[in-house]
Amino acid sequence: MRAGLGHSLFRLVHSSRVVFLVALTMRLWALKQLPPGQAWHYFYQYNEFARIAWALVSGHGYSSPWVNTPLQPTAVEPPVYTFLLAGIFKLAGAYSDASLWIGTGLNAVISACSAVMILQIGKRDFNTSAACLAAWTWSCWLYEAAASVRLWESSLSALWLLTALWFLPKLRGSLNPRRWLLFGMLAGVAALTSPTTLAVFLPFWVWLWIRHRGQGSSKAMVLTSIAVCILVLAPWTIRNYRVLHRLIPVRDNFGLELWIGNHEGVSHQYPLDFPLLNPSEYNRLGEVAFMESRRQWAITFVTHHPGYFLQLSARRVFLFWTAPDHSAWPLVSLLAWVGLLLALRRDRARVVPYAIVMAMFPLVYYVTHTFDTYRHPIEPVILLLAAYAVAAIAEPALQKRRSSFVPASKAAT
Repeated sequence: MRAGLGHSLFRLVHSSRVVFLVALTMRLWALKQLPPGQAWHYFYQYNEFARIAWALVSGHGYSSPWVNTPLQPTAVEPPVYTFLLAGIFKLAGAYSDASLWIGTGLNAVISACSAVMILQIGKRDFNTSAACLAAWTWSCWLYEAAASVRLWESSLSALWLLTALWFLPKLRGSLNPRRWLLFGMLAGVAALTSPTTLAVFLPFWVWLWIRHRGQGSSKAMVLTSIAVCILVLAPWTIRNYRVLHRLIPVRDNFGLELWIGNHEGVSHQYPLDFPLLNPSEYNRLGEVAFMESRRQWAITFVTHHPGYFLQLSARRVFLFWTAPDHSAWPLVSLLAWVGLLLALRRDRARVVPYAIVMAMFPLVYYVTHTFDTYRHPIEPVILLLAAYAVAAIAEPALQKRRSSFVPASKAAT
């Protein structure tokens, strides 16, 4: 009886359906904790995606990322999540409560799917204990539940990166063109969701190229995959060139982001003349000239204060891995790096893509600015590696515990 109960519990813990349902339930429960009347403030008030989606459904085109700015073309935000939100606004009304619950509910479902991906990828690339620990942490941790339902692209970006990690072993040594085409399409869609993901996909291709050294056909597949990604990006890049008269592959706000973290009097808050707070300079110059002015301002600051820039960057490195304050993230991040080192020693070829994610994704935030929500797309990877470290440390005890769940019939044989 006891062994049977333990075996049933073991099966529940390892069930993708149970993990999905628990993750979804936690996210919907987190949404229910929203104080009445605060939905606008928490989800809509400072949301650039929602503002552009409103402009789209109002007939003004892809424009006006901030309030009190002209209804003129913009490339401040990438298009995938914006058009998704615009579709919801078209269906249920711009800035309506119904649209809010559909959008946040969709993010909850996307994040619950990520829980299943964590479980499956973890079993394949690490071990069952690490997979279960990471998946259940992602599912049940209230911090992750709240961060994932935010009306932003980060939950979708996290799912795209997990999908890429699921794909990569299928590409090693494969000459199946369909797989390579799909990977190129995935990279393009991920970039149009969040261009930061390209910092991961580009090294993925380099790694695949190195892995296929001496195999001409496989290298051709890598190049084909890159070409497909470029083709996916091309329509949006052409649109940006036509309406903004500048070659902008995805978005044009790097100069603004660089300036936010690198200017005189920099703090952890947005500057008072950030367009969301005071759009007068943005309105006067226009988007392209404004972004260029902020880029030049930031470069001048870095040039004249290189030591201070390094100090600010070091602080951003620390904040990226530890924010928010008084949370478990310093310990989780430390365990993740330990887990990465342990996993690389065990199976370098399988774990290199995880090292790429950990090393490359944060780079842009080290030199610009960072908030804890920026880390969300790679938090599944962080949790997997941290769970692997815990599992490796606790493996003897886990092995003993696991043996007690073996059914009696199997034990007898």
